[in-house]
Amino acid sequence: MPPQSVAGALLASLLATSFIAGTADAALLDAPSPKNYIRRTLARATVLNNHVYIEGGQVTQLEDGLRSIRGRVANQVNSTLSIPLDQSWKSESVTIRAIPKPFPEEMARNRWNLWTDTKEGVFYAWGGYWPFGLGMVTDEVYKFTADNQGGGEWSVETLANGEGLDALSPGEAGAVTSTGKLGIVIGGQATPWTQLGRDNTRQLSGMVTFDFESKGLLNGTRNFSPFGNTPVVGASAEFISGVGENGIVLVMGGHVGRTDEEIKIGDMDFFDMRNITFFDPVTKEAWSQITTGDIPVSPRMGFCTAAFSTKEGGHEIFVFGGHSERDKLVYDDAYVLSLPGFVWTKLPTPPGGRRAYQTCVAVGNRQVLSIGGRGKEDEIEIRDEIPQGLLLFDMTAMEWKLEYDAKAAAYESASTIKEWYKRRYVIIPSMHHAPKPVIN
Repeated sequence: MPPQSVAGALLASLLATSFIAGTADAALLDAPSPKNYIRRTLARATVLNNHVYIEGGQVTQLEDGLRSIRGRVANQVNSTLSIPLDQSWKSESVTIRAIPKPFPEEMARNRWNLWTDTKEGVFYAWGGYWPFGLGMVTDEVYKFTADNQGGGEWSVETLANGEGLDALSPGEAGAVTSTGKLGIVIGGQATPWTQLGRDNTRQLSGMVTFDFESKGLLNGTRNFSPFGNTPVVGASAEFISGVGENGIVLVMGGHVGRTDEEIKIGDMDFFDMRNITFFDPVTKEAWSQITTGDIPVSPRMGFCTAAFSTKEGGHEIFVFGGHSERDKLVYDDAYVLSLPGFVWTKLPTPPGGRRAYQTCVAVGNRQVLSIGGRGKEDEIEIRDEIPQGLLLFDMTAMEWKLEYDAKAAAYESASTIKEWYKRRYVIIPSMHHAPKPVIN
């Protein structure tokens, strides 16, 4: 089956909602029952204290098994959701807990910049966008402190440079990751729905960091960005520990934006998936590397990633779905990028059809949990074939599943990847300083 179309520019593509009548009703839940669930999209997720926490996004649902005709087709999620990881469960029956927020409307956003400090058991939320630009407030950095039962509390973080918020442009569609000491967002775009009082859309250059210890939110553009002054939108980032003294941040995919004028995503140049950019988050030393194997099709944005490490010192990045605004395609594919070989392996076709704007996390030693997502725009109104949108992938067995195994064995590379290394005497490829990402 050929890939399906995605209509409209990026904002329309991201929203996939429309007004019907009235406003959101109290009967519409942030975590609807499996019977009433249709779709979830544009959320972010992280793992803390043996639970997955899901933040933001939109959900489409039925009311008592009948289609809702009130509010919007997709309603904003106003609660923080959590799913346990200390027990096995099935996608069709696991209970998703909804945790109320003290200020739900100002936090009802899509595509947050989410940063996780696992040592302290907290995550931070900044940026993202308000659907339709409604309920916007002056931006803050919000802090969620998790407990050990899948709950927790929200607060507003006091920043070391609080006045510096006015100098930053909170955005969405940036490449977001956490290093254990820093939260990072590279690029993204600022729109009238990301910042109160803004009247234009611009892609963002540079890198913003949040220091977990000092609580400083800083614009790294003055000192460093792995892409120089080039704006990056729709890329994905993963932090890989155990590489060198400080670990590395790996960045892939996305588009080359503009800071001087508005431009449609489909008209932008793009970063080819065959070229990977990475950098040391402390020394700022940066490289780029050409990959081989089953290289994912480009351009690609709106995909999700998850990182794993082997006991032998290798690292593997899971990549799932996404879309091309230029070609009006939504992808139904998934891959693993293996380091140090820098080789791509294509995975079995995912069930549930084409999928973009889902979120992925590494869970249970060797599994990936993909949450939500959709194909073309109107599929936000079509029931997801995946129960509650919870799709799992076993990285070692290379199998898609609809159940989570809390007792899964320790992570190891899949047999096909092991065979690739056995057939070759691997020398870690040379790294190129001052990276020049492949732009098309």
